[in-house]
Amino acid sequence: MSGGGAVLPSSFADLERWAGTWVLDTERERRDLRCQSEMAALDAFYQALLLRMDAIILHLNAFPLDALPGPEQNLLKLGQAFLEVAPAVELFHAPEVPDGFPWQRFEVLT
Repeated sequence: MSGGGAVLPSSFADLERWAGTWVLDTERERRDLRCQSEMAALDAFYQALLLRMDAIILHLNAFPLDALPGPEQNLLKLGQAFLEVAPAVELFHAPEVPDGFPWQRFEVLT
């Protein structure tokens, strides 16, 4: 997990319980966690973040993307995790894409 000191900005302290799990540095880490998670856990994470996404976006828009302080970097990563979990909850109703390419073989090159 990124950042020293505060994990998330203080106005997002209610999301700290999710940060230890979902603040991950790479898409691969977030995808692997999503695919290995139970649907109930994904849904709980999704529901908690759904209520706060507007506030997260407004908060992060106050900072230049290339100069986010540590807590804001973590908040961005939490938001990225939400966006990557959302299709599993909203569309697939499963951690993996049904009948999709095996997630273990999928690679994003950076």
